[in-house]
Amino acid sequence: RMMVKTFMINVENLKTDEDVKKIESYFETNLDGVEKLDINLSLKLVSVRYNDSIGSPKYILDAFNRLGYTVR
Repeated sequence: RMMVKTFMINVENLKTDEDVKKIESYFETNLDGVEKLDINLSLKLVSVRYNDSIGSPKYILDAFNRLGYTVR
């Protein structure tokens, strides 16, 4: 059964619009199960809506790590 969940992440080294574009395009291309990404640049906060039958918080955090971002 599909459940959509929201996961909030603080991305410490999120600085520019370029970062936002890089994250959005990576998630669009590579991450199945992620339905929506809301990135607040000034708060360095990313909200990820995902389908938990496909994705998981670890799966999402790993993607940020691969892109070189520090998350907590």
